[in-house]
This record gives sequence, structure tokens and C-alpha cells, in this order.
Amino acid sequence: MATIAVVPALLAPDYAPRVLWQDQAPPPTIGPSSLPPSCDAVVVGAGYCGLSAARELARRGLHVVVVDKEPLGWGASTRNGGMVIPELKAGPAALERSLGPVGRRLYHEVNEAFDHVEALVAGVDPAASGGIDCDYERTGQLYLAHAPRLVRGLEELAREHAAMGEAVRFVPRDELAAEIGSDAYHGAVVMERTGGLHPARFHAGLARLALEAGAELHDRTAAVAIDRRHGGFHVLTTRGAVSARQVLVATNAYADDLLPELRRRVLPVGSYIIATDVLPTELARAVSPRDRMFVDTKNFLFYWRLTPDGRVLFGGRRSLAPVEVHEARDFLYDELVRVHPQLAGTPITHAWGGSVAITLDRLPHVGRLDGVWYATGCNGSGVALNTWLGGRLAAVLVGEAPPPAAAELVHRRIPAHAWRWGYLPFVGSWFAWQDRGPGRPGLRTPRP
Repeated sequence: MATIAVVPALLAPDYAPRVLWQDQAPPPTIGPSSLPPSCDAVVVGAGYCGLSAARELARRGLHVVVVDKEPLGWGASTRNGGMVIPELKAGPAALERSLGPVGRRLYHEVNEAFDHVEALVAGVDPAASGGIDCDYERTGQLYLAHAPRLVRGLEELAREHAAMGEAVRFVPRDELAAEIGSDAYHGAVVMERTGGLHPARFHAGLARLALEAGAELHDRTAAVAIDRRHGGFHVLTTRGAVSARQVLVATNAYADDLLPELRRRVLPVGSYIIATDVLPTELARAVSPRDRMFVDTKNFLFYWRLTPDGRVLFGGRRSLAPVEVHEARDFLYDELVRVHPQLAGTPITHAWGGSVAITLDRLPHVGRLDGVWYATGCNGSGVALNTWLGGRLAAVLVGEAPPPAAAELVHRRIPAHAWRWGYLPFVGSWFAWQDRGPGRPGLRTPRP
């Protein structure tokens, strides 16, 4: 495949290939401690889903142990764009047409997930213990048509959401200047029920709530095997073993051989982000007059926003082939300046990557494998959804609630999963052709 030449990114003197959010809010330090020999529940994965599940289980009086093979706050929960979006990959009417009543339930549950995050942040939720200080703001989202052929579909999407009583409206091209400082797009949908937050501070808040509730957090502790035992499970880790009545695996894009069947049903896709230096206030307002979360309609979409301290954070990728961070950085900078020419000459200070959990149908999935519960498939919209799913699954485990709608979906394997790196570049070429050509766009490549 031909390589597309790009201009090297303009780097600030203090540039580093690191995660901006992690630099600004280092994760809490968890001191080393011994695993207990037994507990009521083991949660594998200390991201949004795992911490939320642990908090809710501990609040109900259960002894909960959370293990994560990486340092606390290493993964996608502190690498994402910080967009709180009640989103699936189709509108409410399309979901109901394809999935029936389950589709309608999925739509309502992702909206419940959005409300749940807002309640946690504000301290309205009884589990929030004073709320979470994470720079949350309800900003609204601008979903932008990258080609004229997509305008009609966005108009229909706006009608679908408005028919459900949502504050959603279509913005024609000649009115976009009030929403975005760019001439690159042909129309957009404004979705008011979207927010932005600092993901590392939000993650640290969830960790604090889990600890306050009584959950044990053990990072740098990889779960390597789960064995069924009479009345429960035996979980072997790199720091010892613990027996539990219930196990929840919440590893999302980082599924491994702990549950091989789960790994075969999840496709980890990389996404990359750059962050500029802090902008002058006037320039920041020229880029984003209303401080929206921006997402475009391409398969290889871009997503961007102003950060709480006034930078532009810009994410995406141009293929499904693995790339190095510096390659993605230069490509993203080139595209950022194309979309926002007023940012030419603005250096970037950070660049990083992360993995997104993709499922074959691009929907979230919940299920059980040999008695072990799992939740996966954020498909790029996990800030709200994974936080809510963790709490909901805690209620399921103690018999207080039925499984969510995602548990009723057939969770299919990724075809030829072991050979995916051989065929994904060709799939990526097809997606890129759709982005450029006159045909119907394919599925959107998600943000981390």
C-alpha cells in the first residue's frame, strides 16, 4: 500500500509522546498488599466498568477484589477523548427496526447511562459521596457531514432523535459558522445530551468511590487463569490466588487468554490523539464557538474538542494497520490544520494511542462464559456506557436487576480472529475508499 506523505507535526519544546490526561492527573497510588484467600467477587479490570461494578458490589456489603495487570489508570479509561455520549452506532428508529424491542431498550439504556454519569459527577447519585471533580460540562455534540451525500442521512437522524423527545436538530452548512470554525463540512446534527470531562480525573474519582465503599484494588496483578470450583471460582493471578463466588471480567479491548472465547469476540482497534499547546482564548473560541464535542461521519472519523485548560485535542486514525505514535501524530496534525487552518503554527505538546473494543455488530455485549460474567464492546462510546454497565452488572450479580439489553444480543466471533492483522489493512482500504467515494458510508471507526 502506498504511503501518504504528510508534513511533520510542529512540536512544542516540551513535547512528549505521553497521555495529556495522565500528566495532568496522575492515578492514585495503590500500595502493595496481599490478596485475600477468598472473597465474594473478583473483578478483572480496573477501568470504568470494573471500578463501577466493584463500588456497587461493595456498597451492598460484598467483599470485592479488583485485579488489573497494569498500573491503575494505565488503560483506555485515561486515554480516551473524554466525551460522554449516549450513543450507539444507529439512531433509535434504526435500532428498533433491526432489533425490535431489544433495540428500543438499548436506546433507553444508553440514555440512562448518560444520566448516571451526570448524577455521579454532580453527587446526586447516592453512591457518589460528594460527586466527582472531573471538569464535567454538558457541551453538546456536533456530528459533522464530511461529504454532501451524507446530509440527507443526518437530516433523517435528527428527525429520529427529535421524535423521541430529544434536543436534537440539523444545522445546514450555511449556519455552521455559529457552531464550528471550519469550512470543511456540509451540515451537522447538534445533540445537546453530550458532555465533556477529564477522563483521568473521572477514573480517579471512580477509584476513590470504590475504595470508600470497601472494595480492594490490586493493580500490577494479572489474572492468568479462572477455574470452576464447587460453589464458585478459583482465580490465579501473578501475585497469588483467590477464591470467589462470582467473577466479572471487564477488560474490554484488552481481552486476553484469561477467557480465550471472549478474546475471539473482540477486535482491539487502535486510535490516536494529539493535544495542542494551550490556545489564546480568542483562538479557542474561533475553533469552537460553543465548546462542542466534534465528531465527523467518516469510517476513519476524526473526533476533537477543547480541553478544560483550553487546548485542542484531536483524535482518529487513517487505516486499520498498526502504526507508531509518531506516524499517527504527524497525520493527525496535518488533518487538524486542514480542518482548522487558523491553527497553523500551533505546536502540539502530547501524542498517544490506545485500543478500542470493537464487536462484529458494533454494539455492546454482556454475557457469561462458563459461568463468568463479562461486559465488552464500548465501540468508542465507553465513558458513559461502561460506567453504567458496571453498576448494572453488580445489581445483576446480587439478583436485584435483570441483565441489560446487551445480554440478549448474539455475540458473534470476529471472523479469522487469529489472522486479523493480515486482512485488516484490506478492510481499512475499503473503508477509506467509502470515505472518499460517492457510495454509502460504512460503519464508523470509533474513538478511544
